Amino acid sequence: MSLKRSNTRFGFLRATLDSDENGSNGTSSPPAKQADEEDTKRQSATEESSDNDPPPKKLMKRSRRRSGESGRGRSRFRAPESNQPEDSSPWERLQMRFNLSLNEPVIIATRKDGLLVAVRKFSGPDAEKKLDMLSRIRNENFLKFLESFSFEGSQYAVFEHELASGEKLPICLSHYATLTTYPTESQLAIILRQILNGLEYLASKGFEHGEVTCKNILISTSGSIRIAGQECCRRLVSNRDSIKDIRGVGYVTMELMSKVAIYTGTMNTRDPILWPLDNDASKFVQSAESAHSIDELRQPLLTRKTTKADSYDIKADVYMAEFSVFRAHKICK
Repeated sequence: MSLKRSNTRFGFLRATLDSDENGSNGTSSPPAKQADEEDTKRQSATEESSDNDPPPKKLMKRSRRRSGESGRGRSRFRAPESNQPEDSSPWERLQMRFNLSLNEPVIIATRKDGLLVAVRKFSGPDAEKKLDMLSRIRNENFLKFLESFSFEGSQYAVFEHELASGEKLPICLSHYATLTTYPTESQLAIILRQILNGLEYLASKGFEHGEVTCKNILISTSGSIRIAGQECCRRLVSNRDSIKDIRGVGYVTMELMSKVAIYTGTMNTRDPILWPLDNDASKFVQSAESAHSIDELRQPLLTRKTTKADSYDIKADVYMAEFSVFRAHKICK
């Protein structure tokens, strides 16, 4: 058996086994002296080749990637956006898109990850207090507070606008109530059930909202409810549920049923032909006028069964209401 040198595909020399006289492919070992001579020759040939030939391009690329010089390799270790220098403008990572008038004017902006968020400006001596309250309220039925920042002497709060599932929060219930079509009892049940769940959470934390209105409640393109305005929440004076919030839910229901925003006076459906007094929605309004706990409002409207078709109807209504709201959009320049 003998060793022969041959070129690899990278230009380096390598040793290959040659068949012996009996056709063997190298199962027997060469004498030690012969092996030493062959090793010396191979080492000399390799050193000569490395002195004259440039390193292969493919290996050079790999060495750069390991050393971290490749831009593609380092992108995964980029510093998080929250570690921005203190003197940098927050608008460098939030691109303003348009202004939207909900209960309060907000700026719809795009984050670095492409997600739409709502930015609201807070001013006045109680701005810090409001931001502190926003950070306390954490519930799926409340508008999610993401972060806050100060810029040019003003405080800003960033809220969710586009949810993780792809749905967005383009309108509030006051816009939803302006549709020419009326909601069904099943649609009302889907909406009111979420509102009461949020208020029940708030009461469990010892707070009341105090401003439960259609303008303060957002609805998503899939029918998800988000209660906003939680920066003005205050402590309950007793361990009982907030009477003011319970009455607010009744007035919200009235506005959805009659399409008229009235938040004082006697609660009624105002149209006994469209909403007979013996149906579940009318009973809910009557109960909200005298109830002293959220549990009293759960019968019988909120216990009724709802279907996917009811959710699809809400989704279609939200899209129709969004078209009318779109006229109030102001594009940011």
